[in-house]
Amino acid sequence: MHDMARKPGGSFRFRRAFGIVGRVFSTGAGADADSDIATDVPADELLVGAGLDERAPADEVGDGEVPETGAGDEESFFGMQSEGVVLTGIALGPGLRRLGRVCLAAALGLGVLFWLVLVLLYGYRVCFGDGASNPDMPNLVDDRPWTAYYLAGALWAVAVGAWGLATRGGYARLAWCFGCLVTAFFWPLGLAASLAVVAIRRPGAAMSRRLLLTGLAVLVAAGGLAWRVDAPATGPHQTAVSSDSALLGSWHSRSGITLELRPDGTFTAGSLSGGGRRDGDTIASASGRWESESADGHSGVRLLVDGDLSNSLYFDLYEAGPDLVLCSTNDTDEPCETVLRRT
Repeated sequence: MHDMARKPGGSFRFRRAFGIVGRVFSTGAGADADSDIATDVPADELLVGAGLDERAPADEVGDGEVPETGAGDEESFFGMQSEGVVLTGIALGPGLRRLGRVCLAAALGLGVLFWLVLVLLYGYRVCFGDGASNPDMPNLVDDRPWTAYYLAGALWAVAVGAWGLATRGGYARLAWCFGCLVTAFFWPLGLAASLAVVAIRRPGAAMSRRLLLTGLAVLVAAGGLAWRVDAPATGPHQTAVSSDSALLGSWHSRSGITLELRPDGTFTAGSLSGGGRRDGDTIASASGRWESESADGHSGVRLLVDGDLSNSLYFDLYEAGPDLVLCSTNDTDEPCETVLRRT
């Protein structure tokens, strides 16, 4: 103890150690205090045990000696700087965000491939299709101008998805591009929203340019939706007539069925089939009475073969473009399996 006092700063360290020892033994250590004082424990080790020792100055460390580290210093952990570094390395927050971004990019890539297939399909229908898929209804409305609407949506989806992948955008950009892909059937809204975002997020751009982008967004939204909503019915649909006179005349089918509806309510038919009869069940020649029927706003024609209601056939009235046709089927998924149109 006397030697410690002669070291530089030793008296301070002695008084500090003595004060710590006094506080330790003042807590009621009792008789154990005398035995602890009697032990030959250096003051530095006592201070280290109390957690209050400071790193010894460089001039107090002897040659070849390693300075002792206090409890407050960061200790190594398997070569790491501290436990905090280890916890940061295994933190789930950044890892989950990175995983979500990778999954979103993968979904975006699959979406681009899906819409690319639709580009080829719609492009073929627009460029090489004839617009009429049923030869029994040659005057159906050509649907290619409205198929071009879906072609434009598919092209928009491929373009925005490829841009999101090529620019390696962040999570927000990938999510925006994926949203445009999902809603590509309503592409005017997605394109208009994208133009609006560009106008809003560039406050430093000239006002004229921002107004131009805003006006273009409104024009795209209104014009694109009108293009889709105003599309006419391109397939046959059930209809009604106000008078039986609209049904009079000669009807025929490509399979050889002939039907003559007369104003006096009688008919004659040849090779008659369909109308509720089993497939292959054909009447070579038939005559009888006919009558129009309406249900749920739709008209139809019932043929009473030989005037017998139990031996009757029923045909629904459809409108196929500008033409009226009589349809019958045994398959609900194909309402016009047998088609009669005017001669």
